[in-house]
Amino acid sequence: MARRIRFLHAADPHLGSLLHTGEKLPASLEELAGKATMTAFSRICAAAVANRVDFLLLAGDLYEREARSIRAARFLAEKCRELDEEGIPVFIIAGNHDPRREEGEFFDLPGNVRVFSADEAECREVKDRKGKLVARVVGQSYRSRSESRKMHEAYTVPDQEVCNIALLHTQLEPGNTNYVPCSLPELTSRDDFHYWALGHIHRCRVLSRDVPAVAYPGIPQGRDFGETGPGGCLLVEMAPGEPADFSYLPVAPVVWQRVEFSLTGNPDLKNLTDLENRLVEKAGELAATPLEIPEGLPAATGAWQPDGYILQWVITGRGELHNLWAGQEEEAAAELVAALRRKLEGREPFLWTDAVVIRTARPLPRIDELLAKNPVFRELAEVAAYFQDPAHREELLANLGRIWDPAPDHENLAEDRFSLDEETLAAIIDRARELILERLVAWGEKQ
Repeated sequence: MARRIRFLHAADPHLGSLLHTGEKLPASLEELAGKATMTAFSRICAAAVANRVDFLLLAGDLYEREARSIRAARFLAEKCRELDEEGIPVFIIAGNHDPRREEGEFFDLPGNVRVFSADEAECREVKDRKGKLVARVVGQSYRSRSESRKMHEAYTVPDQEVCNIALLHTQLEPGNTNYVPCSLPELTSRDDFHYWALGHIHRCRVLSRDVPAVAYPGIPQGRDFGETGPGGCLLVEMAPGEPADFSYLPVAPVVWQRVEFSLTGNPDLKNLTDLENRLVEKAGELAATPLEIPEGLPAATGAWQPDGYILQWVITGRGELHNLWAGQEEEAAAELVAALRRKLEGREPFLWTDAVVIRTARPLPRIDELLAKNPVFRELAEVAAYFQDPAHREELLANLGRIWDPAPDHENLAEDRFSLDEETLAAIIDRARELILERLVAWGEKQ
């Protein structure tokens, strides 16, 4: 009977890339942020040793771009050498950001590293310290920045006696010919593999917990507000024919966090000083609250806290403060940024305000009173609820126009279209409803 194996599944470390802040960070944070992607990867390697894993999987995009930095390449070689000393194999496929180079690597990689070919799928065996076969890893690298080959169809293994694991860098969209076109059913229908270790999507997603399991670990270190939350990798334990046991290992030294604060329900806020103090209080609560682990997974570590947060405050809702700063929102936002940076300086973990976005509106009568007074308001509420129902999403998208992209390619965002996720769509519906309410109330006041 094959023994259970334990491995780390990581992807998309983008070694050498920088954090994309709106302004230059202060000197006290600049060095930490400049090394953030490498620090996250160092923690992955340390966790591999601490958890005594059988091997480490890296599912593509180790580097930020095809012209990889020499510094990042040396760093990778050094970390793999440390794992070699611990007897931990490392299996790597190249993705769209780091396709296999004809020129070769900048530095020799140690003998524990297996980088899969871009020419054909390869099957590599994993043996324990006694030389017994415990798993197989199959994979194939990208040969250019886009990859239209359905390379997973060529993945084969001789039997199912040990855990068979497939490495694949894909967006998991059958019609997308840039990143290995395939679908989730194509992968889950394969009974010869026990685990599909995916890369490319920067959010942790466990798409199948049955056999075969299918998962993205997400990016270890987010680089902007499109990659919020704790970055990390997956610690997986499994045996042939049994569902995998997942836990999540957070490793990001810096967490990007978008924090919404609504004026609605806060009538005691009379001026910017009141708002500053409330946001400072909320920042303290954020730092003291454990981060939510993706996909409801258990944490592979105990209590975990990043080195710090980069924050974007989004001020929403209706209140008297809107009337106070009406027409001067940009200046009010700049003053809030300066005040929050000053008042939160020196906190641990650090709390750096990158931006404040103001999306407020003037106060309105209570919505329940409006609904009771006029059937027009009730009809408006029903229309908003209708389009918030996922069953009517396609109808709404058809009416929004082609300027919105409901399925954006995060690697090649269209310059003439806006990305549309569920959060943005809900915000559009809410904002449209509120604008109509404002116009109706203003019209009623003139009668």
